Amino acid sequence: MGLDTRDLFDTGTAFSPPTRGRVVSRPEPPTRRPIAEFRLTRPVACQWLATAVVAFFAFAYAFGHVLAIARGRTLEPIVVDPAPPFVRWSLVLSLGLVALTVVLHELLHGVFITRYSDRKTGGPTYGIGISYFVLPYAYAETEGTAFTRREMLVVLLAPFVGITALGLVTIAVYPSPALLVPLAANAAGSVGDLWMAATLLRYPSSVRVTELGRVRGAASDEGDDESGEREADESDDRTKGNRPPQGFAIYGPSADHVAEPDSRVVVVLCSSIAVGAVGTLAVLLGATIASVLVSLAVGSGSVVIGDPNGWLLFRHELRSDGGAVIEVGASLVVAVSALGGVCWTGVSAVRGSLDLG
Repeated sequence: MGLDTRDLFDTGTAFSPPTRGRVVSRPEPPTRRPIAEFRLTRPVACQWLATAVVAFFAFAYAFGHVLAIARGRTLEPIVVDPAPPFVRWSLVLSLGLVALTVVLHELLHGVFITRYSDRKTGGPTYGIGISYFVLPYAYAETEGTAFTRREMLVVLLAPFVGITALGLVTIAVYPSPALLVPLAANAAGSVGDLWMAATLLRYPSSVRVTELGRVRGAASDEGDDESGEREADESDDRTKGNRPPQGFAIYGPSADHVAEPDSRVVVVLCSSIAVGAVGTLAVLLGATIASVLVSLAVGSGSVVIGDPNGWLLFRHELRSDGGAVIEVGASLVVAVSALGGVCWTGVSAVRGSLDLG
C-alpha cells in the first residue's frame, strides 16, 4: 500500500490498482474460492508508473495554488529564476521530507492494519521493492486474515487523507515551497490506494479481501489479460511452483458478484472516465514537455500553445537571464482531459470492453 506502488494492480480497465494488506478479525475458510482476483502484471506496472508521474505534476500544481493562496498571491504566471544556492538546499530539504513522508505513509497503513487485524497474526511487516524492474514501492502488510470492505477502505485511504490534511494545515501555518514536493509525492504514491478503493466499491459491502495466493497458490503473468483482472473459476489452479503472485482476491457469496448493479455501473463508468482523463492528461503533459525540450535545443526556448489572450493551454518563455516564465491554462487542461475521458468511455462502450456487470 502506500507510497506504495505495489498497490497498483488491475481493475479491468486499461489502468489498475489495489493493495496487499490483508486482514480481518474473521479468518476465511481455506477452501472457499474467490469471486474475483487482481494481480500486478508487467503492463500494469508500466501503466501505473506513468500514471504516478502525471499525478505528481497535477498534484504539485494543485498544492501550488493552495500555497499561493496562503501567501496572498496568485500562482501564475510562474517565474522560475536561475537557481541560487538556497534553491539547492530547498531541494535537499524536500527530498528529505519525501523520505519521511514515505515512512509516515506506511506507518499509517500499519496502524489501521493492526487496528483491524486478528491479533494472532501479529503486527504488520514493512519493506521496499521494485516490481518487474520498473515499479518501485514501499509496503506495509500482514498475513493470514482478510479485510472487510469497510476496513480495507479505511486502510487504503488513511495515508492520503491524513497526510494531505496535515500538509494543508502546515501550509496554512508555515507556507513553504519545500512542502510541495513531499505532498505531491504522497498524493501520487496514493494513486494505487485511491484506485483500489474505487475497485472495492464495485463489490457489495459484505465481501472480504485477502492476499492472492494463500488459497489459490502461485501464479505467473501468463494467461492474464493486460488489466490484471480475471474471474475466479474452479478449473483455474495455478499451483505449479511459480513465484506467489502480487495481488489480492475478493471473496463473497456468488450472488454478491451481481449485487448492487446500479452502484457498480456508476463506479465502472466513473473509473473509465477517470482512466481516459488521466491518459489524455498524460498525452498533453508528454507533448508539452517534448515541445519545450525541442525548443530549448533548437529554438528560442519559448513555447505557446493556444491563445495567451483567450484559450491558453500552456506558455513557456525563456528570459534573457536564464530564468523562465510558465503559465498553464488549467481550466482548458481540465476540460480537454474530461472530454478525453468521456470519449474513452464511449469508445470502450462501443467496443464492449466496459464490465458493467
